[in-house]
Amino acid sequence: MKADAGRIASIARAWPADLRLVLLFGPDESASRDLAGQVLAGLAAETLTEIDGASLKHDSQALVAAATSLSMFGGREVVRVDGLDEAGLPAVEALLAAPAGHPVVALAGDLKAANKLRQYAEKQAGIASSAQYEATLRDAPRLLAEMAAPLGLRLERGVAEILFASAAGDRQVMRRELEKYALYKDSDAGRPQRLEAEDLAALGITSGDAELFAPIAAITTGDVATATDLLARLPDGTAIPLLRGLERRLVQLIALRVEVDAGRSPDSVVEGARAIFFKEKPIIAKALGLWTQDRLQRAMAEVLAAERGVKTSGGLADLGVHAMLLAITRRAAAAARRR
Repeated sequence: MKADAGRIASIARAWPADLRLVLLFGPDESASRDLAGQVLAGLAAETLTEIDGASLKHDSQALVAAATSLSMFGGREVVRVDGLDEAGLPAVEALLAAPAGHPVVALAGDLKAANKLRQYAEKQAGIASSAQYEATLRDAPRLLAEMAAPLGLRLERGVAEILFASAAGDRQVMRRELEKYALYKDSDAGRPQRLEAEDLAALGITSGDAELFAPIAAITTGDVATATDLLARLPDGTAIPLLRGLERRLVQLIALRVEVDAGRSPDSVVEGARAIFFKEKPIIAKALGLWTQDRLQRAMAEVLAAERGVKTSGGLADLGVHAMLLAITRRAAAAARRR
Protein backbone atom coordinates (compact mmCIF):
# COMPACT_ATOMS: atom_id res chain seq x y z
CA MET A 1 0.00 0.00 0.00
CA LYS A 2 1.09 3.55 -0.58
CA ALA A 3 2.27 5.40 2.52
CA ASP A 4 3.11 9.06 2.99
CA ALA A 5 5.77 10.44 5.34
CA GLY A 6 3.20 10.75 8.14
CA ARG A 7 2.35 7.08 7.88
CA ILE A 8 6.04 6.16 7.97
CA ALA A 9 6.46 8.34 11.06
CA SER A 10 3.63 6.47 12.79
CA ILE A 11 5.27 3.16 11.86
CA ALA A 12 8.48 4.44 13.45
CA ARG A 13 6.54 4.96 16.69
CA ALA A 14 4.77 1.59 16.62
CA TRP A 15 5.29 -1.15 14.04
CA PRO A 16 1.86 -2.59 13.09
CA ALA A 17 1.40 -6.30 13.68
CA ASP A 18 0.21 -6.92 10.11
CA LEU A 19 3.07 -5.04 8.45
CA ARG A 20 5.90 -7.06 6.92
CA LEU A 21 7.97 -4.55 4.97
CA VAL A 22 8.61 -0.82 4.68
CA LEU A 23 9.81 0.07 1.17
CA LEU A 24 11.38 3.50 0.74
CA PHE A 25 12.31 4.69 -2.73
CA GLY A 26 12.41 7.74 -4.97
CA PRO A 27 14.83 10.35 -6.31
CA ASP A 28 15.64 11.78 -2.85
CA GLU A 29 17.93 9.11 -1.43
CA SER A 30 18.73 11.20 1.64
CA ALA A 31 15.02 11.32 2.52
CA SER A 32 14.73 7.54 2.18
CA ARG A 33 17.74 6.99 4.41
CA ASP A 34 16.50 9.51 6.93
CA LEU A 35 13.11 7.82 7.21
CA ALA A 36 14.73 4.39 7.38
CA GLY A 37 16.86 5.63 10.26
CA GLN A 38 13.77 6.87 12.08
CA VAL A 39 11.95 3.57 11.64
CA LEU A 40 14.96 1.56 12.80
CA ALA A 41 15.45 3.84 15.79
CA GLY A 42 11.80 3.42 16.74
CA LEU A 43 12.07 -0.35 16.57
CA ALA A 44 15.02 -0.27 18.99
CA ALA A 45 16.14 -3.72 17.87
CA GLU A 46 18.94 -5.56 19.60
CA THR A 47 20.07 -7.17 16.34
CA LEU A 48 20.19 -5.64 12.87
CA THR A 49 20.67 -7.93 9.87
CA GLU A 50 21.80 -6.11 6.74
CA ILE A 51 21.31 -7.50 3.23
CA ASP A 52 22.62 -6.22 -0.09
CA GLY A 53 19.58 -5.94 -2.34
CA ALA A 54 21.56 -7.06 -5.39
CA SER A 55 22.24 -10.43 -3.74
CA LEU A 56 18.54 -11.26 -3.68
CA LYS A 57 18.58 -11.65 -7.45
CA HIS A 58 20.52 -14.88 -6.99
CA ASP A 59 18.88 -16.05 -3.75
CA SER A 60 15.19 -15.24 -3.49
CA GLN A 61 14.93 -17.06 -0.14
CA ALA A 62 17.64 -15.06 1.61
CA LEU A 63 15.20 -12.38 2.72
CA VAL A 64 12.77 -14.93 4.17
CA ALA A 65 15.62 -16.68 5.96
CA ALA A 66 16.79 -13.44 7.55
CA ALA A 67 13.28 -12.32 8.50
CA THR A 68 12.31 -15.64 10.11
CA SER A 69 15.59 -16.54 11.79
CA LEU A 70 15.63 -17.22 15.52
CA SER A 71 17.16 -14.46 17.59
CA MET A 72 20.32 -15.59 19.33
CA PHE A 73 19.69 -13.28 22.27
CA GLY A 74 15.91 -13.37 22.44
CA GLY A 75 15.54 -9.66 21.66
CA ARG A 76 13.95 -7.96 18.69
CA GLU A 77 15.61 -8.34 15.30
CA VAL A 78 15.22 -6.12 12.27
CA VAL A 79 16.29 -6.71 8.69
CA ARG A 80 17.53 -3.83 6.54
CA VAL A 81 17.92 -4.19 2.77
CA ASP A 82 19.95 -1.65 0.81
CA GLY A 83 19.73 -1.36 -2.95
CA LEU A 84 16.57 -3.39 -3.50
CA ASP A 85 15.44 -3.37 -7.13
CA GLU A 86 13.06 -5.12 -9.48
CA ALA A 87 15.24 -8.24 -9.52
CA GLY A 88 14.43 -8.63 -5.83
CA LEU A 89 10.68 -8.90 -6.45
CA PRO A 90 10.62 -12.73 -6.07
CA ALA A 91 12.31 -12.31 -2.66
CA VAL A 92 9.65 -9.82 -1.57
CA GLU A 93 6.87 -12.11 -2.82
CA ALA A 94 8.42 -14.98 -0.86
CA LEU A 95 8.58 -12.78 2.25
CA LEU A 96 4.86 -12.04 2.14
CA ALA A 97 4.06 -15.71 1.53
CA ALA A 98 6.09 -16.84 4.54
CA PRO A 99 4.98 -16.78 8.19
CA ALA A 100 5.33 -13.43 9.96
CA GLY A 101 8.83 -12.69 11.15
CA HIS A 102 11.11 -9.76 11.90
CA PRO A 103 10.31 -6.29 10.52
CA VAL A 104 12.03 -5.52 7.23
CA VAL A 105 13.04 -2.04 6.09
CA ALA A 106 14.18 -1.81 2.46
CA LEU A 107 15.66 1.06 0.48
CA ALA A 108 15.41 1.13 -3.29
CA GLY A 109 16.43 3.63 -5.91
CA ASP A 110 14.16 5.81 -8.01
CA LEU A 111 11.53 3.21 -8.92
CA LYS A 112 9.41 4.50 -11.81
CA ALA A 113 5.66 4.02 -11.95
CA ALA A 114 6.03 1.06 -14.33
CA ASN A 115 8.52 -0.73 -12.08
CA LYS A 116 7.14 -4.16 -11.16
CA LEU A 117 8.48 -4.05 -7.61
CA ARG A 118 6.80 -0.69 -7.02
CA GLN A 119 3.52 -1.81 -8.56
CA TYR A 120 3.49 -4.96 -6.44
CA ALA A 121 4.36 -3.13 -3.23
CA GLU A 122 1.67 -0.50 -3.70
CA LYS A 123 -1.01 -3.21 -3.91
CA GLN A 124 0.03 -5.21 -0.84
CA ALA A 125 -1.47 -4.47 2.58
CA GLY A 126 1.59 -5.98 4.23
CA ILE A 127 3.94 -3.44 2.62
CA ALA A 128 4.17 0.27 3.37
CA SER A 129 5.52 1.71 0.12
CA SER A 130 6.63 5.34 0.25
CA ALA A 131 8.11 7.48 -2.53
CA GLN A 132 10.52 10.26 -1.52
CA TYR A 133 10.93 13.33 -3.70
CA GLU A 134 13.43 16.15 -3.40
CA ALA A 135 12.18 18.98 -1.25
CA THR A 136 12.49 22.62 -2.31
CA LEU A 137 13.13 25.73 -0.32
CA ARG A 138 9.36 26.29 -0.17
CA ASP A 139 9.05 23.00 1.71
CA ALA A 140 11.66 23.98 4.30
CA PRO A 141 9.37 25.48 7.00
CA ARG A 142 7.04 22.46 7.07
CA LEU A 143 9.78 19.87 6.70
CA LEU A 144 12.09 21.33 9.35
CA ALA A 145 9.20 21.98 11.74
CA GLU A 146 8.20 18.30 11.53
CA MET A 147 11.78 17.25 12.26
CA ALA A 148 12.22 19.79 15.05
CA ALA A 149 9.00 19.16 16.99
CA PRO A 150 10.02 15.82 18.58
CA LEU A 151 13.28 17.45 19.63
CA GLY A 152 11.47 20.27 21.40
CA LEU A 153 12.60 22.95 18.95
CA ARG A 154 10.33 25.70 17.67
CA LEU A 155 11.90 27.43 14.70
CA GLU A 156 11.93 31.19 14.41
CA ARG A 157 10.95 32.54 10.98
CA GLY A 158 13.81 32.17 8.50
CA VAL A 159 15.67 29.52 10.49
CA ALA A 160 14.23 26.62 8.49
CA GLU A 161 15.36 28.17 5.21
CA ILE A 162 18.88 28.74 6.54
CA LEU A 163 19.16 25.15 7.76
CA PHE A 164 17.76 23.82 4.48
CA ALA A 165 20.20 25.81 2.39
CA SER A 166 23.23 25.01 4.55
CA ALA A 167 22.43 21.29 4.21
CA ALA A 168 21.70 21.59 0.48
CA GLY A 169 18.35 19.92 1.17
CA ASP A 170 19.91 16.74 2.58
CA ARG A 171 17.43 15.52 5.20
CA GLN A 172 19.92 13.45 7.13
CA VAL A 173 22.21 16.46 7.47
CA MET A 174 19.28 18.65 8.54
CA ARG A 175 18.25 16.15 11.19
CA ARG A 176 21.81 15.95 12.56
CA GLU A 177 21.94 19.75 12.72
CA LEU A 178 18.63 19.90 14.59
CA GLU A 179 19.84 17.26 17.04
CA LYS A 180 22.95 19.34 17.63
CA TYR A 181 20.88 22.46 18.34
CA ALA A 182 18.54 20.51 20.63
CA LEU A 183 21.57 19.62 22.74
CA TYR A 184 22.75 23.23 22.61
CA LYS A 185 19.33 24.52 23.72
CA ASP A 186 18.77 21.63 26.17
CA SER A 187 15.34 21.03 24.67
CA ASP A 188 13.06 18.04 24.37
CA ALA A 189 9.39 17.42 23.56
CA GLY A 190 8.41 18.19 27.15
CA ARG A 191 10.64 21.24 27.43
CA PRO A 192 10.42 23.09 24.09
CA GLN A 193 12.78 25.93 23.24
CA ARG A 194 12.87 28.46 20.39
CA LEU A 195 15.65 28.10 17.85
CA GLU A 196 16.63 31.54 16.58
CA ALA A 197 19.05 32.94 14.06
CA GLU A 198 21.40 33.91 16.88
CA ASP A 199 21.62 30.25 17.90
CA LEU A 200 22.68 29.29 14.38
CA ALA A 201 25.29 32.01 14.38
CA ALA A 202 26.53 30.92 17.82
CA LEU A 203 27.51 27.53 16.44
CA GLY A 204 28.84 28.90 13.19
CA ILE A 205 26.25 27.86 10.64
CA THR A 206 25.83 31.36 9.24
CA SER A 207 29.47 32.33 9.25
CA GLY A 208 31.34 31.75 6.00
CA ASP A 209 35.04 31.70 5.34
CA ALA A 210 36.50 35.20 5.40
CA GLU A 211 37.84 34.85 1.85
CA LEU A 212 34.32 34.16 0.57
CA PHE A 213 32.65 37.21 2.11
CA ALA A 214 33.86 39.64 -0.56
CA PRO A 215 32.89 37.59 -3.64
CA ILE A 216 29.45 36.85 -2.20
CA ALA A 217 28.97 40.55 -1.52
CA ALA A 218 30.02 41.40 -5.08
CA ILE A 219 27.72 38.77 -6.60
CA THR A 220 24.64 39.84 -4.68
CA THR A 221 25.18 43.57 -5.29
CA GLY A 222 25.90 43.25 -9.02
CA ASP A 223 29.55 44.30 -8.93
CA VAL A 224 30.67 42.40 -12.03
CA ALA A 225 34.26 43.66 -12.15
CA THR A 226 34.96 42.85 -8.50
CA ALA A 227 33.24 39.48 -8.69
CA THR A 228 35.24 38.53 -11.78
CA ASP A 229 38.51 39.48 -10.11
CA LEU A 230 37.78 37.81 -6.78
CA LEU A 231 36.46 34.58 -8.28
CA ALA A 232 39.61 34.29 -10.39
CA ARG A 233 41.73 34.59 -7.25
CA LEU A 234 39.99 31.81 -5.34
CA PRO A 235 41.97 28.56 -5.03
CA ASP A 236 40.75 25.36 -6.64
CA GLY A 237 38.30 23.34 -4.61
CA THR A 238 36.35 26.26 -3.16
CA ALA A 239 33.21 25.76 -5.28
CA ILE A 240 31.20 23.97 -2.59
CA PRO A 241 31.94 26.37 0.31
CA LEU A 242 31.38 29.33 -2.04
CA LEU A 243 28.02 27.98 -3.21
CA ARG A 244 26.93 27.18 0.34
CA GLY A 245 27.94 30.63 1.53
CA LEU A 246 25.90 32.16 -1.28
CA GLU A 247 22.97 29.87 -0.46
CA ARG A 248 22.98 31.19 3.11
CA ARG A 249 23.04 34.78 1.85
CA LEU A 250 20.18 34.13 -0.58
CA VAL A 251 18.11 32.52 2.16
CA GLN A 252 18.73 35.56 4.31
CA LEU A 253 17.69 37.88 1.48
CA ILE A 254 14.56 35.83 0.77
CA ALA A 255 13.46 36.14 4.39
CA LEU A 256 14.22 39.87 4.55
CA ARG A 257 12.63 40.62 1.19
CA VAL A 258 9.25 39.66 2.65
CA GLU A 259 9.45 42.79 4.81
CA VAL A 260 10.47 44.94 1.84
CA ASP A 261 7.53 43.65 -0.19
CA ALA A 262 5.29 44.58 2.75
CA GLY A 263 6.30 48.23 2.29
CA ARG A 264 9.39 48.75 4.43
CA SER A 265 12.63 50.17 3.05
CA PRO A 266 15.66 47.88 2.71
CA ASP A 267 17.62 49.99 5.19
CA SER A 268 14.93 49.81 7.88
CA VAL A 269 14.52 46.06 7.37
CA VAL A 270 18.24 45.47 7.80
CA GLU A 271 18.48 47.74 10.82
CA GLY A 272 15.63 45.91 12.50
CA ALA A 273 16.96 42.44 11.71
CA ARG A 274 18.90 40.41 14.23
CA ALA A 275 22.13 38.45 13.75
CA ILE A 276 23.49 40.66 10.94
CA PHE A 277 27.09 41.74 11.39
CA PHE A 278 27.26 45.54 11.28
CA LYS A 279 29.78 45.55 8.40
CA GLU A 280 27.37 43.50 6.29
CA LYS A 281 24.36 45.77 6.80
CA PRO A 282 24.97 48.21 3.90
CA ILE A 283 25.77 45.33 1.54
CA ILE A 284 22.62 43.40 2.45
CA ALA A 285 20.51 46.56 2.23
CA LYS A 286 21.86 47.27 -1.26
CA ALA A 287 21.17 43.69 -2.37
CA LEU A 288 17.62 43.85 -0.99
CA GLY A 289 16.94 46.79 -3.27
CA LEU A 290 18.10 44.85 -6.34
CA TRP A 291 16.47 41.46 -5.91
CA THR A 292 12.80 40.59 -6.15
CA GLN A 293 11.49 37.38 -4.60
CA ASP A 294 11.19 35.76 -8.02
CA ARG A 295 14.79 36.62 -8.89
CA LEU A 296 16.02 35.36 -5.52
CA GLN A 297 14.15 32.07 -5.93
CA ARG A 298 15.57 31.64 -9.44
CA ALA A 299 19.11 32.34 -8.21
CA MET A 300 18.67 29.91 -5.31
CA ALA A 301 17.49 27.17 -7.68
CA GLU A 302 20.53 27.73 -9.90
CA VAL A 303 22.96 27.68 -6.98
CA LEU A 304 21.46 24.50 -5.49
CA ALA A 305 21.55 22.85 -8.92
CA ALA A 306 25.18 23.89 -9.33
CA GLU A 307 26.10 22.35 -5.97
CA ARG A 308 24.46 19.08 -6.98
CA GLY A 309 26.39 19.26 -10.23
CA VAL A 310 29.71 19.73 -8.45
CA LYS A 311 29.02 16.73 -6.22
CA THR A 312 28.03 14.54 -9.19
CA SER A 313 30.80 12.67 -10.96
CA GLY A 314 31.69 14.53 -14.10
CA GLY A 315 29.71 17.57 -12.99
CA LEU A 316 30.59 21.25 -12.89
CA ALA A 317 34.15 22.23 -12.09
CA ASP A 318 35.08 25.48 -10.36
CA LEU A 319 35.25 27.25 -13.73
CA GLY A 320 31.68 26.29 -14.57
CA VAL A 321 30.50 27.45 -11.15
CA HIS A 322 32.25 30.79 -11.63
CA ALA A 323 30.55 31.28 -15.01
CA MET A 324 27.15 30.63 -13.46
CA LEU A 325 27.86 33.01 -10.57
CA LEU A 326 28.93 35.76 -12.94
CA ALA A 327 25.65 35.34 -14.83
CA ILE A 328 23.82 35.89 -11.54
CA THR A 329 26.00 38.94 -10.85
CA ARG A 330 25.14 40.42 -14.25
CA ARG A 331 21.43 40.07 -13.52
CA ALA A 332 21.91 42.02 -10.29
CA ALA A 333 23.92 44.62 -12.19
CA ALA A 334 21.11 44.95 -14.73
CA ALA A 335 18.65 45.50 -11.90
CA ALA A 336 20.91 48.21 -10.49
CA ARG A 337 20.99 50.02 -13.84
CA ARG A 338 17.18 50.01 -14.00
CA ARG A 339 16.88 51.77 -10.63
